Amino acid sequence: MKKKLYLLAVIFCASLLLFPACGMDMQSSLKTITMPYIAEYECVEARLGNEDLLKKYDYFYITLLNKDEFEVSFKEKDGKRSTFKGGYSLDPKTRELTGEIGVLGFKYKESVIVKNGQFVIEKNLGPFPLYMKFKVR
Repeated sequence: MKKKLYLLAVIFCASLLLFPACGMDMQSSLKTITMPYIAEYECVEARLGNEDLLKKYDYFYITLLNKDEFEVSFKEKDGKRSTFKGGYSLDPKTRELTGEIGVLGFKYKESVIVKNGQFVIEKNLGPFPLYMKFKVR
């Protein structure tokens, strides 16, 4: 009986030492499984009317920082960098991502469908259609 209690105590102590180490890996794996959309998305195509907007920028990223906050960051060819933060929600059934951001006192809200790690923003800005395609980086 004493051997069984001793063995149980050793197993219990070993599990206390090992589970915290495993917990970190398990959490990161769990994030990957449950929220794989949390990533950085790179703009791979952008047009305003017939103008290629990517000729004016070194990069344009949308980064989903956590389960409800995102960041838009871009760098112009002249070296000027800008970032803006906003909030978002994702419907896991429809894969509809809805983001809202405030820029210069105006609030913008847009919804897109995320499919195979990519999405497209299409919107009319005055008489010109805006088209931006993003892919997971």
